[in-house]
Amino acid sequence: MKGIAHFASGLCVAAFVPGVVEQAAQGGLLIALGGACAMLPDTLDFRFAKFVERRDADLIPDRAHPDPQALAEAFAREFARVTPDRPRIVQFHPLRLGVVDWVTYAVRFDVAAGEVVVTMGDEEGRAHVGRLDYPYDGALEVIELGGPSLRLSRGEQGYRIDFLPWHRQWTHSLVLAAALGAALGLLLGPTAGLVGGLGYAAHVLEDQLGYLGSNLFWPLTRRRFEGLRLLHAGDAIPNVVTVWLSLTLLLLNLDRARDVPLIATGPFLGFAVLLPVAALIAVYARRKWRRYAASWRAERNRDAIAEGTDAVG
Repeated sequence: MKGIAHFASGLCVAAFVPGVVEQAAQGGLLIALGGACAMLPDTLDFRFAKFVERRDADLIPDRAHPDPQALAEAFAREFARVTPDRPRIVQFHPLRLGVVDWVTYAVRFDVAAGEVVVTMGDEEGRAHVGRLDYPYDGALEVIELGGPSLRLSRGEQGYRIDFLPWHRQWTHSLVLAAALGAALGLLLGPTAGLVGGLGYAAHVLEDQLGYLGSNLFWPLTRRRFEGLRLLHAGDAIPNVVTVWLSLTLLLLNLDRARDVPLIATGPFLGFAVLLPVAALIAVYARRKWRRYAASWRAERNRDAIAEGTDAVG
């Protein structure tokens, strides 16, 4: 989810805590604490955890001759250096040639073939590494502002590849949400503790809908739990749905706190909340199904071509 979606959901969750809406009507800012705490996990990641990650290798195209094949082979050599008790963290970088002139590229994984693939413009480089366990999907773009880091390790399904190993680890923990709530409760009172803890937990649970997952019970666990793979963080419709749902429910809670509510709860929930949300989810599900069907047909065609090639050979 984008930051605005997390912030909106934090406000919404805070509005369900008894006394918060009434306090906001008197000019209090306790409701804003929910939104702030809902943004805190990513703030900690992108302002702190990202910069303290210890990397084992930095991969960048050769300045004299940027070659995707050479980069793919260099990446494959990093897999060969992985041992069962010693994973490696690899960081990809673009090549800067001038003030606004960069060499950018994309990295993806052909799990069926056990290959890493680097695409640079119209050129492509491939290198074989063996069985791959890659829970994310899509190509990884290495653009002007930088590229992603990957954690390579040995697993039961072959080489395990974890995308952005510094992200959604200790910061995205329900245990940490409870600890934050307890700390805020001691400092600002039990209502503030409940608002802050629930706002933080809302962010963690929302992120679990995606592909990357979160380390839900750090420090009791050390690895991210698999996400539900229902959406991508940058997908427009899920973010719009989250913001719309959060703000409409927030509006309803604010109205219910009035001496004489102006909104009819039933029709509002039906026509202003559930109907638009259901329509947007239906559109999103249809698009996802089309992409899945296209991917399945492409995979089936590749298998048919491969079988035909084997038969001819």
